[in-house]
Amino acid sequence: MSPESAMSHYIDALPYRDMIVGIGLDSLETDRPPLLFEDVFQRAREDGFKITCHCDVGAKDSLRHIAQVIDQLGGTGADRIDHGLHAADDPSLLAKVKEKGLGMTICPWGYLCYSGETQILERICILHDAGIKIAVGSDDPAYMEDVWLNNSLCMLRELCHFTDEDFVALQRYAVDICWASDDVKTEILAELQEYQKQAL
Repeated sequence: MSPESAMSHYIDALPYRDMIVGIGLDSLETDRPPLLFEDVFQRAREDGFKITCHCDVGAKDSLRHIAQVIDQLGGTGADRIDHGLHAADDPSLLAKVKEKGLGMTICPWGYLCYSGETQILERICILHDAGIKIAVGSDDPAYMEDVWLNNSLCMLRELCHFTDEDFVALQRYAVDICWASDDVKTEILAELQEYQKQAL
């Protein structure tokens, strides 16, 4: 998709803005940095939308893309980073993610399935230990060997030695970085707290 096509799609979606919370960029990033679509993201920011962007694992120029998403996308930086696991490789990027309170969506099983990357789990541990708000997802279960969220969480339990408390923190992060209303977030967090009292 060209930047012009992206803008055309954005404009076509505006009549339905009451059903749209945020605008993102996904799919392959090779030679297609986030700032290639800056006009769309700038417009989305001006129109009051949240913004996010893929910074996929093993992608060419991943660290440069992450830096663009943190600092520049939409004029102020994104509200969230989708994937962005390579931030764990650069202490300065990690510090910026932490400082801005950015959340990151990660899909551990997907990375292991389709990327040739090693150190996937080590990077996840670095992000978690640094207090980065990571939300674990499933990333297209039908495409990823029918692996769902519970499978990824079990993998983190077994291979990263995450504790019950770690999983509660992950679920809190997921609620915190989602774009639901404050009322919905409060309701979900209350349910999580009640479950924690009963089950842990």
